[in-house]
Amino acid sequence: MTTSDPANDTTKPGNEATVSDSTSNRRFKPRHLAYIALLAIAAVCIVMVARLGTSDTTELDGGRIQRLIPTPGAKILQQDIIGIDMAPGYEAALVLNGIPLPLDQTYVVPQTNQVTFKAGPGKVYEVLPAGQNCMIATYWQTAFGPSVSSSRSWCFTVL
Repeated sequence: MTTSDPANDTTKPGNEATVSDSTSNRRFKPRHLAYIALLAIAAVCIVMVARLGTSDTTELDGGRIQRLIPTPGAKILQQDIIGIDMAPGYEAALVLNGIPLPLDQTYVVPQTNQVTFKAGPGKVYEVLPAGQNCMIATYWQTAFGPSVSSSRSWCFTVL
């Protein structure tokens, strides 16, 4: 005599629906496509940000300029530092909004070839002017002096 358990009986018509339901859950759904699209967009954004970060440091005037402080189009505060970071063997002089920044008012670090300016009392700018400001950096190789120079200009906004 054999006993059968009605719960394990797969020949009943009601059990066929459960088998087909479990296979339909494994099918590709539109939301999976959305997840894949979001991952692809995130990957593209990461790659673009990485490329922008490296281009700022290596492609400024053939690598002669390491960094513009602040970056072009940046928004800064009136007390922030402005300037330029040069490649080894270069020096620079700065002009802000057509007014030369005197060498004795700039901070020059010969070891890093960086020239910066911070507005303050007794300086040509006590605070940086609000609104758009444009900087011109004239730079030259130390070996040749300022008689053989190039310049780079950029603008930023002071809040």
